[in-house]
Amino acid sequence: EKRFQLGDVIEVPGHAMGTVEHIGFRSTLIRQFDTTSISLPNYVFSDSAILNYSHRKYRRIKWTIGLTYDTSVDQLSSICKEIESEIKNNEDFIIDDNYQLFVRVEKFNDSSIDILIYTFTSTNDWEKYLIIKEKLALSIKLIVEKNKSSFAFPSTSVYMEKN
Repeated sequence: EKRFQLGDVIEVPGHAMGTVEHIGFRSTLIRQFDTTSISLPNYVFSDSAILNYSHRKYRRIKWTIGLTYDTSVDQLSSICKEIESEIKNNEDFIIDDNYQLFVRVEKFNDSSIDILIYTFTSTNDWEKYLIIKEKLALSIKLIVEKNKSSFAFPSTSVYMEKN
């Protein structure tokens, strides 16, 4: 079936994830990302779904960022619009009918108002992807600060009753 070849980055759920280094008659050698090699018997591949990451065109970013509850509706709206504009006007991202962009208030969480950021980078290269993610994270931080909001962190309120 040729679901993968030498050099492909694959995942065999429950078994391994890494780069295919050798395909033999009875087993296949995968170099995992921690540099450990693992040899899997070939029957595992016929009984498993194989995720081949080398065949994708682009890498996805799917983040949920939490803002504090004192963020106003106007601030939320502005933050979402500015993040969306930042992504739309940046050639590091691909946006079309197949690779859509979403920047939306997602839910009211226990300690935060959560915004979903869902987009695709214009590369499949791991190092370029990491650089694009970092630049986006820094831009989001600037946008949130410019709008005088802040990121939430898990918190608990304790109320004590006097008898």
